[in-house]
Amino acid sequence: MKSSVLFRTLLAGTAASALLLAACDKSDTSSSAAAPAASAPAAPAGPAVDPAKADLSSLKGKTIHVAFIPKGMENTYWKSVKKGIDVAVKEASDAGINLTVDWQGPPNESDRASQIQLVETYVAQKLDGIILCPMDIKALVAPADKARHAGIPLVIVDSALDYSDIVAFVGTNNHSAGVLAAQELARELGDKGNVIMMRFLAGSASTNDREEGFLDEIKKHANIKVLSSDNYAGGGGDASAGLSKGTDLLNTYKGQVDGIFTPNEPSTNGMLKAIENAHLAGTVKFVGFDGDKTNMDGLNNGEVGAIVLQYPYQMGYLGVKTMLAHLAGLNVINNVDTGTVVLRKDNQSDPAVKTLLDNTVQQ
Repeated sequence: MKSSVLFRTLLAGTAASALLLAACDKSDTSSSAAAPAASAPAAPAGPAVDPAKADLSSLKGKTIHVAFIPKGMENTYWKSVKKGIDVAVKEASDAGINLTVDWQGPPNESDRASQIQLVETYVAQKLDGIILCPMDIKALVAPADKARHAGIPLVIVDSALDYSDIVAFVGTNNHSAGVLAAQELARELGDKGNVIMMRFLAGSASTNDREEGFLDEIKKHANIKVLSSDNYAGGGGDASAGLSKGTDLLNTYKGQVDGIFTPNEPSTNGMLKAIENAHLAGTVKFVGFDGDKTNMDGLNNGEVGAIVLQYPYQMGYLGVKTMLAHLAGLNVINNVDTGTVVLRKDNQSDPAVKTLLDNTVQQ
């Protein structure tokens, strides 16, 4: 997707942003312990409420402007998040709340400087709230701290941030998702064989947690050997980097690989193509992550054994709902687990799975 005029405007001052990024990469996490500014909203009192069921009547007639900043905008995963946002906005409108959600992310999932600049731009606009999907667990700490010191509440979605002064985290229990992937791959392998795991991107908390969950579980299976677990696909969130690294791994361990795990949409897309090129599709057991059309086609034609699916729609929907509940003065649950499911060719008609698939953009 070509950058819009808005995006070019938001990226003004990129040089300063790059300097900030360098500082973030070298800093510790002491900023997370800093006291919020005097203007920051007081912590709501009372029992924690489910944001999906929160009473937002106190916001009726009010005008609210928030930003939702994803890691990227190209992948179908983020388009599914946007679908959930749109439903939350419509529900707010139906309830008499004049809600505007700016949806803007960096051009790709490795452009930390652009995401930092976006946060800083929205801080300067003094919005009512920022909902952030941080692409790096540490690099986004400093801009997040600026938001809170400006009195702007933060909801973190999808991927964790090494920063505690937030309203809530809304997303997958990624370590548990990695455990599910390992259990499924072990089942498909008959609990024996050699496996490789291709990581996604250094600093990405969500995929790192999945990778570590996978390794923690696979260690419990004595007859399964991990041949490689320290190679990153990298790249900007497209399949090309995964294809390149996947091809390298299959060549390095030619004839030795029985099973493979990849932790997100682009890494699964790329590895699937690498498997096809190596004529191993349907022979090597493969468990991937996230359900765009490429991965779903691979599942349905037998090239992918299973896909661990998140609920990106729910992340968008509950991310907005959580922010609104906070702005309504409610004490919301501070860790909203949006769930996961293991998708196989034979369980797509299960009610819970079908609901998830119906709310997932596939293209």
